[in-house]
Amino acid sequence: MGVALLLMACDHDAPPPALKVQLGATFPLLHLEDLQGKAVDTSELRGKPWVLNVWATWCPPCRKELPSLQRMQALLKDDGVVVLGMAVDDDAHRVREYLIDRAIQFMSYRDPQMRVANEVLGVRMYPATFIVDRNGVLSLIVEGEREWDRGVTLGRVRQVLGLTSTR
Repeated sequence: MGVALLLMACDHDAPPPALKVQLGATFPLLHLEDLQGKAVDTSELRGKPWVLNVWATWCPPCRKELPSLQRMQALLKDDGVVVLGMAVDDDAHRVREYLIDRAIQFMSYRDPQMRVANEVLGVRMYPATFIVDRNGVLSLIVEGEREWDRGVTLGRVRQVLGLTSTR
């Protein structure tokens, strides 16, 4: 029995589990912790386009892409786009220090028990990024590392958010 379960767990041909959020659907209200441990939610983002990046300090691709998210925030801030990070680390101090050391200044939250990542979003890999339009509709899901501040990726973000400027 144990060997059968192990073999099933290693089945590389099995499809990945489905995300719990769907493109074109209203993105759920998220209940998170700020970096000081205070409970917050995403209701303040209503009416704004936003980008949620789910990451961790222990994830090399996550760490690599954070600076490009910071640069994208600077490029799109005049269009009202808000970038926020949700670290799944359980150590708030480590997250704060990591962000300070790398001058990452976009809004950052924590999901220390990974409840939002697992139960609400169904994150399958890190980093995972969710692009939500000003109507609260999930417009794009990107799994894996990207350079967010240039080329095709930035163009796609502008497109799905209906941004026409090329600043």
